[in-house]
Amino acid sequence: MASQTESHRAGAEVVSGDAICRKKSIDLLEELGLPKGLLPMEDIQEFGYNRSTGFMWLVQGRKKVEHTFKKIKQMVSYATEVTAFAEKGKLRKITGVKTKELMLWLSVVEVYVPEASPEKVTFKTGTGLSDSFDVRTTCSKAPTMASQIESHRTGAEVVSGDAICRKKSIDLLEELGLPKGLLPMEDIQEFGYNRATGFMWLLQGKKKVEHTFKKIKQTVSYATEVTAFAEKGKLRKITGVKTKELMLWLSVVEVYVPDASPEKVTFKTGTGLSDTFDVTAFALGE
Repeated sequence: MASQTESHRAGAEVVSGDAICRKKSIDLLEELGLPKGLLPMEDIQEFGYNRSTGFMWLVQGRKKVEHTFKKIKQMVSYATEVTAFAEKGKLRKITGVKTKELMLWLSVVEVYVPEASPEKVTFKTGTGLSDSFDVRTTCSKAPTMASQIESHRTGAEVVSGDAICRKKSIDLLEELGLPKGLLPMEDIQEFGYNRATGFMWLLQGKKKVEHTFKKIKQTVSYATEVTAFAEKGKLRKITGVKTKELMLWLSVVEVYVPDASPEKVTFKTGTGLSDTFDVTAFALGE
């Protein structure tokens, strides 16, 4: 598979990092008219697509991922490398994907949505056996946050690459009057900010980053995707950020610096609990 991938690398669009690879694969599936949740791989390290040959590939960090599509109780296995030739409504000559039938794992060689029945998706195995499922009850939905990002992408300033993304996020926090070290994410793949809607997002290469702010001994977790609505002195409707309280991880939904106390920053969780700290605890490098 690796040699097959290499033979199609010239002229291909190739990206690295879980967040951007996941986005690119979902975008391609959507473009092809296939269910967007068809490739639920984990820790994706590389995505490539050669538009001239139709060859696509995904390389994930894990040796194998087994995923059960709950609504149809169907288990599918994804190898470290998954490849296919993509065309409208179809992935063919697939490698690295297997489906479980009784006690056997059968290689999936083709997945397609027939033009005559766009509500159905068919999986064809190397044995010649095939099975069809309702697109809506199998794997048609993309992650909620990704779709939220897409709805704000038009008109947004979007940059790629860790250094420029980090700079842009720090500049925005400074502009908002928030601590500049508030989002210590790693290997940032994409930063976006739609000034008209106030929506901002960060996509990082790592699946999750846990950071302990030393001065207050507070651990905060940052998911692959972090989103928020930004306004002066505040980030609200935050997704992808959690704080650890005792043994529990609580979602952080709002962070703000009160006008009356600019030296303080408050974190509000989805449970309604909030806590206030000195702004200096979230300076760059803390």
